[in-house]
Amino acid sequence: MSPCRRSLALVFCLTSLLCTQQTIAQARATAPSQSVPEPAPQASASTQRFSPAPPESDGLIKLDVVVTDKSGKPISGFESKDFTLLDNGQPSRILSFHAFDGISALPDPPVEIILVIDTLYLPPRLAMAEREAVETFLHKNDGHLAQPVSVFELVATGLWAVAQPSRDGNALAADLAHSREISLVHSVRDSGAGDIPNSMGVKDPPSLKALKALGQISTAERRMHGRKLLVWVGPGWGVGSGAYVEGTSREDALDAIVWFSTLLREARITLYTLSVGETNSSSLYLNYLKGVPSARQASFMSLYRKVLAVQSGGRVLDTSYDLVRQIESCIQDASVFYTLSFDPPIADHRDEYHDLRVQIDKPGLTARTSTGYYDQPYYSDQPNPAIRRVTVDQLEQLLAAAHGQPDAEVARQLSNLELTERLSSTKLLSWKASLNGTKARQALVALADASVFLDPPQSEILADATPDLFEQKLMLSRALDYVNRTIPKLPNFYAARTTTRYDETPQFDKGNTDIGYEPLHRAVSVRETVFYRNRTEIVDSGTKQKKAKAEQPYLIIYGTFGPILNLVHDALANPGNLTWSRWEKGENGERAVFRYTVPAARSLYQVAGCCLPDGDGTSGFEILPEYHGKVVIEPATGAVLRFEAEADLEHYVPLLGANIMIEYGAVEMGGKTYICPLRSVSIMRSRSVAFLREWDEGFKTYGPYSTRMNDISYDSYHLFRAESRILSGFTAAPEEKSPPPDPPHSPAQAPIPQ
Repeated sequence: MSPCRRSLALVFCLTSLLCTQQTIAQARATAPSQSVPEPAPQASASTQRFSPAPPESDGLIKLDVVVTDKSGKPISGFESKDFTLLDNGQPSRILSFHAFDGISALPDPPVEIILVIDTLYLPPRLAMAEREAVETFLHKNDGHLAQPVSVFELVATGLWAVAQPSRDGNALAADLAHSREISLVHSVRDSGAGDIPNSMGVKDPPSLKALKALGQISTAERRMHGRKLLVWVGPGWGVGSGAYVEGTSREDALDAIVWFSTLLREARITLYTLSVGETNSSSLYLNYLKGVPSARQASFMSLYRKVLAVQSGGRVLDTSYDLVRQIESCIQDASVFYTLSFDPPIADHRDEYHDLRVQIDKPGLTARTSTGYYDQPYYSDQPNPAIRRVTVDQLEQLLAAAHGQPDAEVARQLSNLELTERLSSTKLLSWKASLNGTKARQALVALADASVFLDPPQSEILADATPDLFEQKLMLSRALDYVNRTIPKLPNFYAARTTTRYDETPQFDKGNTDIGYEPLHRAVSVRETVFYRNRTEIVDSGTKQKKAKAEQPYLIIYGTFGPILNLVHDALANPGNLTWSRWEKGENGERAVFRYTVPAARSLYQVAGCCLPDGDGTSGFEILPEYHGKVVIEPATGAVLRFEAEADLEHYVPLLGANIMIEYGAVEMGGKTYICPLRSVSIMRSRSVAFLREWDEGFKTYGPYSTRMNDISYDSYHLFRAESRILSGFTAAPEEKSPPPDPPHSPAQAPIPQ
C-alpha cells in the first residue's frame, strides 16, 4: 500500500466593524478580520445567521447495527440506553444514536442495495441460475422496489456496471437482460462517483479478481453518502471467493486486511454472500473470523469473502438454490436498523486492532454490526512529547541565553516550545526586534500567537478587589452603549494589512508513506491595502499577491472591518451570559475582563469547512456552534480593547477548535486619534484527510490533526480624501465638513443591563 496525505482545507469568514472617530478616552474601535487570497473559498465562519444547526455530538467511528430475533427478523423500537458498546471488552460511550423503523423514521439518503452477479468461471447452468434469480427478484411486486438497487456483473472479462441505482425493478431487469450487449465500463456511475479503472489484469487468479472487484465497488461507494447492503451472488469456496491468494508477504497481507476493514466501515457497506456453486458447505472460514492484530497472524484467508461478510455485520447464507428467497432475506435488513457512533481510545501504535461487540438489553435478541476496527494513534489529538512547556519568564531567559546563536538553531529551539501563559503584544514586538534572524522571528511569532487564548502571567493580573454587581453592570452598560454608538462615526480611510499564514505538518506514517512532523511554520505572507468607505470594506485588487497552490491547506477570514462587533454585541446584550473574571494591567491603566458564553440557539458564529473525506471529497460542513470567550473593557468609557471568541466543538469530528482574537489601539489620522484594530490572530485545529490506497484503488478517510493560523497586523492608516480640480467657468463649492460626533453618554444616563 502506498497512501498519501491530503490536508483539510479550511477558511474562516468573519466580518467586523473598523475603528471609531472618537478620542482615546471615548473609544476603542472594532474588529478586524483576516484574509489570505487563495484559489477558491473552502470554508467560512461568519457573523450572519444561517440555517445550519449546531454541531451534533458525534463520534469518529460510525456503526450500523441490526437487531434480530431468533428467526432473523429485524426488530425496531429500541433506544440508546438499550445498547451497550464494548471496545476490546470495555464499555465505550455512545455519542450519537439514530433509530430507523422503516415506516416513520427513514434514513436520508435511503439504504442502497448493490447486487453483484458473480459468474466468474461458473458452469453456464449456474451462471444462468444466478441471472434468472436476480431478474425474478427485480420483477417482484410489479417491479416496485423498496430501496434503490444497482446491479454489477463479474465475468472473466472484468467487472461490469449493468444498471444504475433505481427503484424501478422492471427497468433494472431489462438492463440485466441486455447486459451482454454493453461494453466493459470504467465508471460505476456517470453522476460523479468517480472512475473505477479496470485493475484486474488477465494474469490475476479468479480469487484475486473477485477481491479487487469488491475493492473497486467499495471505493466508488465510499464516495456515496448513506448505508449500503452489498449482496454478492456467486461462487463460494475457492474460485472467485478471495481465498487462496498466494505469493504475498505477511506485511502486505496485513496492509490489505487493514485497508479492506477500514474501507468497508467508511463506505458503510454490509456484505452478504450467497455461495452459489459451492458443493459442500464449508466452515473453514470460521477459523479466520477473529481480527488480525499483527503481521505474524496475517493471511489472505482473512480476506476470504465469507470472513469479510461476517466482519462487516452481514451474513453468509447456505447453499440453497432458492436464490430469490435468499436475496429477500438479506434485503430485509435495510429497513430496520440503528446507527451509532463513538470515539476510539488512544492507540499505542498504528493499525491497532480493536474487537467490537454491541449488546442489546433484551433476552433472545442478537445485534449484528462490524466486529472490529483498526485504531490509529492520530485518531486522537495527542500532545507532542517533544514539546517543552515554558512560562513567559522562562522564554525570556531562553532568548537571552540564545543571543549570538545561529538563526536556524534559535528557530529550532523556539519551535520545540509551548507557552503556558499569554505573551503580550508589547513583549512580542520588543523580543522580535532583538532577534537577528528571520527564521527565529517567525518562530517567535508562531509561539506567541499560539498563546493568545491563555491567561496572562500573574504579574500582569491585578489583585484589586472584585467590583460589586452594580459596578459590573455599569461597565457592561457603557460597553454596550459604546458598541451601539460608534458605527455611525467612522470616517472613510484606508490601511495596510499584512497577513502571515502559519501551517503545521502533522506526523503521518502509513504503509510506505512517512511524512515527518513539522511545527507551525510560515507558509505565505501577503500585504494589501484595505479601503473602508461608507461602512464597506474594499481590498485593493491591484495588490500583488502570491498565489497558493490549490492543494495547499489554508485559513481565510473574510471581511476585515465588517460587523464582528455583532459578536461583541451578542455577548454584551445578554448579561446573564457574562461573568466577572479579573483586572488586568494595561498600557494606559487597568482593564476589566469579563467572560461570556453564547449558546448555540443564539449563535452568530458560523463555522464552515471543506473538504470532508465523505462523498466525492468536495462536500463540506456548516455549523453554528456555541462559543465563549473574553471581552476586555476600559472601565471608564466601556471601550472594547480586546475580544476573543472560541467555538465549542466537543465531539465534532472535523474540527477541534476555531478561534479568533482581536486587539485594538490608538492610531493617528489627519491630526485626530482613532481607535483601530492593530493585531488579530485566528487559529483553526482540524483533522486532515488521508488517502489510503491498495493496488490501483483508493479512498479518503480522516488523518492526523493539524493547525492553521493567521497572524494579522494593521498599519499605515490614512484618512481617505477624494481628489478634486477646479474647472473654468465654475465656482468651487466649499468643502463639506463632517458633522461633529455626538457627545458621549454620561455613565449616570447609560442604561444598565438587567
